[in-house]
Amino acid sequence: MDYCEHRPTGAISNIVKCFWSINYVDHVDAQLEPILPDGCPEIVFNLADRFQKIPVFGGIETQATAIISGQLRSRIYIRPTGRVRLFGIRFQPFGAANYLGIPMSELTDQVLPLDSLVGEAAEEFECRIAEQNDFEGQVFVAEDTLMNNFSKTQGNTVIAANVTERIIRTGGREPMAALCALTGLGERRLERIFSRYVGISPKAFARTIRFQNVLRSLEASTSYDLSDAAVSFGYYDQSHMIHEFREFSGMSPLGYFQSKHPMSDLFTATA
Repeated sequence: MDYCEHRPTGAISNIVKCFWSINYVDHVDAQLEPILPDGCPEIVFNLADRFQKIPVFGGIETQATAIISGQLRSRIYIRPTGRVRLFGIRFQPFGAANYLGIPMSELTDQVLPLDSLVGEAAEEFECRIAEQNDFEGQVFVAEDTLMNNFSKTQGNTVIAANVTERIIRTGGREPMAALCALTGLGERRLERIFSRYVGISPKAFARTIRFQNVLRSLEASTSYDLSDAAVSFGYYDQSHMIHEFREFSGMSPLGYFQSKHPMSDLFTATA
């Protein structure tokens, strides 16, 4: 498996967290892979065999070759059907709103064909990505396309950016009152702006950040001390942390780390 990642600099870094690609040289076992909430919308181009999406409550959907995922509040499952060659754009939490031109709340918990939102521009974008022979070329095309299609940053985008930065920096433990003080806005007004540009409420985003912090910490640890983790990441107690972990992943921490999910592990390790 070949994984590449590029974190942009300059103006594009204000809207894109990273570009990534995954290539499997050989045929991949068709095992379910959980995709866990990470707080970032994403565009993914599938340049080989299609993936299947398996909703939590059953059924199978064959994914489009170019998709966009909004904010997720719980896991989804995907499964490869053969060769894997993916190129992805992971936006900053607030970064996709001005490209799509819609409230990000309309994309919450959704994985949709890109052309359903941007029309014929999706096909041109996908073709340009597919024509590239290497990851560097794909990144160049993606940066060029995004910079040429983003609308001018608006004041409310800056508010959403400042709030997400504060939530991330404090590990999801900043109280709502402090976020309101940061922005000078009332709680309901702040929630509306945040939902418009990020897709979920500040409280829901903070839960996602705490979950991701726990996930990365336990992934890097040689022992799973759940009591210490609960205290370190601001949960009421160990039971509260396990409940939250199960809400996001569908499993307890121990159950999750005993199972195999190589593709998901890549994103946990590089978040």
